[in-house]
Amino acid sequence: MSRSGSIFKGGSKMILVVGATGSLGGRITRGLLAQGKPVRILARHNSPSEELAKVGRANTARSLIEAGAEAVYGDLKDRASLTAAVAGVETVVTTATATQRGGDDTVPAVDLHGTLGLIEAAKTAGVKRFIYTSAYGAVQGHPVPLFDIKGTCEAALEQSGMEQTILWPSIFMEFWIGMVVGMPLMANQPITLIGEGDHRHNFVSEADVAAFAVAAVDNPRAANQRIGIGGPASYSWTEIVQAVGRVMGTQLPVQYLPLGSPAPLLPDEIGGLLNGMETFETFVDMTETAPAYEVKLTTLDDYIRRTFVR
Repeated sequence: MSRSGSIFKGGSKMILVVGATGSLGGRITRGLLAQGKPVRILARHNSPSEELAKVGRANTARSLIEAGAEAVYGDLKDRASLTAAVAGVETVVTTATATQRGGDDTVPAVDLHGTLGLIEAAKTAGVKRFIYTSAYGAVQGHPVPLFDIKGTCEAALEQSGMEQTILWPSIFMEFWIGMVVGMPLMANQPITLIGEGDHRHNFVSEADVAAFAVAAVDNPRAANQRIGIGGPASYSWTEIVQAVGRVMGTQLPVQYLPLGSPAPLLPDEIGGLLNGMETFETFVDMTETAPAYEVKLTTLDDYIRRTFVR
């Protein structure tokens, strides 16, 4: 493991962000730096983020170093590098996931074993606080493998003895609406919805999730809490498509396929989850949570205007 950069030298308040070169992790890193906090990021040489950053889907380690972060080079799959990364750290924040990676970066290797290794390394090093980005509804034994893995990591963290905060975000607007609505529009193809597209789910902006993570670092009420994070309201996919069309000033073409159908243009895993969304609904009450952490929630229309109107 090697280090690079940093205007900060050690100090008991150091915050390690794991997953910092990802989109969410980068937002958190920059948010903490904007508050003048010392931040260390775990980065990899020859990271896929270098290419993803060119299309706005990630951050380069160099850009975060230039923003003021200290970089340590290692890998969640390399336990020794984690031991070095957590040395002298007070708070760990992790958003790391392999859901958009490939090769050796599998979900079991990164999301499960990598996260469990990070928890163990942090505990051994005497880290005071650990903030873990899970997913709304995650629990051990969940039929969706990723949610089962997230639930397993939550349980390990709760048993670690460290002060912990588990972030439970709902469905990310940027990722899901971008995939389900944005990709077909870019390909001049109809939008595919499953069933009647009438099951409502809560959608949250990635920027709002980052704001909660940043706030949780210093907010005493976040200690040993699971924070459900959602947007202002829940919507069905049909309502979302109609809202996008309304803002764009046009009626968008939609095809409805039976439950169990593959979704054209979407990766198989995403298509499977899209099918699953038509079997249940999610509602997240943010009436008290958003003011408590001083986060102004992004509305669906705000996101649509920012993304689909040029």
